[in-house]
Amino acid sequence: MATKRPYFTLHEVALLSLCAALIVVLNTTFALPLKIPGHTGIYWVVPVIIGVGMVKKPGAGLFIGIISGILATLFGLNTLHIFNLLIYTALGGMIDLLGVLFFYRLDNPAAGFIAGACGNLAKMVVNYILQTFLGIPATFIVIGIGAASITHFIFGGIGGLIAALVLARLMKAGVIARDST
Repeated sequence: MATKRPYFTLHEVALLSLCAALIVVLNTTFALPLKIPGHTGIYWVVPVIIGVGMVKKPGAGLFIGIISGILATLFGLNTLHIFNLLIYTALGGMIDLLGVLFFYRLDNPAAGFIAGACGNLAKMVVNYILQTFLGIPATFIVIGIGAASITHFIFGGIGGLIAALVLARLMKAGVIARDST
């Protein structure tokens, strides 16, 4: 009787879970009081992009997003509690999708910037949808979304650029094989 191989190997599950945990650790460690929307994207997107770039399988970003959302909910990182799962999953899912579209060449600085910016924007959109759903007047959200989308794009892109540079160095050092699948 043939045994069915799991989609992610144990090594990949461990790697993706560590990336998810790193998001929560970074979110609690770097509580920067900048008062600029989206500034956390500079470090949120890094573990997701590195995890997706290392595993190179569809669903890697979603896995990271779901696990980090569960951890964020368990540790009570912000006021949205269980809805953290949706926010983190949107971030991971968008980077996952862009990883597929860029053929997992997330070590390219342009691809890393785009993936980080779009991932952070996806997180922002889901956050605003949840806030509307929870009763915050849409007028406040529409007023705030303009500047917030620009800062989410910039900070997410910078985080993606950092992740791309780290991923490229890991590949150059031979820690990760460029064509490993």
